[in-house]
Amino acid sequence: MTKKVHIPNIGISEVTEYIPAPDEEEKILQFEKQAEEDIKLKKQTANIHLRWSEFEIRRAKKIAEKLGMPYQTYIKSTLKQAMDNDEKKFN
Repeated sequence: MTKKVHIPNIGISEVTEYIPAPDEEEKILQFEKQAEEDIKLKKQTANIHLRWSEFEIRRAKKIAEKLGMPYQTYIKSTLKQAMDNDEKKFN
């Protein structure tokens, strides 16, 4: 007997149950395992230390306050956006 796999509504179609073919079931399980591993890797964090001028720190704090977020979160998101933009240039 084939095991039923629940597939949530993803906005493309109204599929609630799907019975995979025998070869598909193993692929689905592999994809799920890989997705879980990828998520774990992306959630890992490390501490870094930066030396920055007091002027730049005050500047970041003022901007972050206007945006309603902690300044370290603001710095992190701004740095990530800059890296994403640079990465697109090189790919």
